[in-house]
Amino acid sequence: MCGRYVLADDISVLKAEFDADLDPAVAEQQYRPNFNVAPGSNLPVIAVGTGTRVLTQVRWGIVPKWSKKSSTLLINARGESVAEKVTFARSFATRRILIPASGYYEWKRPAKDPYFISPPAGDSRIMPMAGLIADSVIDGQVVCTCAIITLAAAPNLEPIHERMPACISSKNWDAWLDPSIDVQAALDLLVARTDLQAIPVGRAVNSVRNNSPVLIEELRNAD
Repeated sequence: MCGRYVLADDISVLKAEFDADLDPAVAEQQYRPNFNVAPGSNLPVIAVGTGTRVLTQVRWGIVPKWSKKSSTLLINARGESVAEKVTFARSFATRRILIPASGYYEWKRPAKDPYFISPPAGDSRIMPMAGLIADSVIDGQVVCTCAIITLAAAPNLEPIHERMPACISSKNWDAWLDPSIDVQAALDLLVARTDLQAIPVGRAVNSVRNNSPVLIEELRNAD
């Protein structure tokens, strides 16, 4: 699963990287680097616009219609079944998004040691995670929410956790965002990156109150 991630880039980098226009309904100051993005947060995402890509904002965590509690959040959707599950199928067919990230955190069992997993050093490109949007009812209001799509982990990451976020190659961004493409074609675009690297980090990341670049520094004295 992916339950916490990092987006270290500011809005100007995101707009340039994805050649996206800013959603006029969202103020630029709402976007800032975040080193401990948690479920329930408002996330910058890339969606399809009218002839262009749009940088907008949605809430992380879909509240399923069957839940009686708004605290029930579906933050991930399994790529193997996302096109079939009632909660996700319609959104996957027509409301796919890219979720920009610099990397994500995962906890290795049984000790639950945290790791930061990201593209290799020297790769400055943002890691575009695959996601989908669904409307959720929260406190009586309809809210635009999202989930990150996951796949089985690449072999080098499997010892840490058996799942990882699916990514979308830059050459396939437009196809992924296109609501008119066939569902199977969209499924075929999901990628489990094999070049991501994991470094042990400190347990400060366990608390969402901690949010600074220190969180992604390698824990040098880790065993």
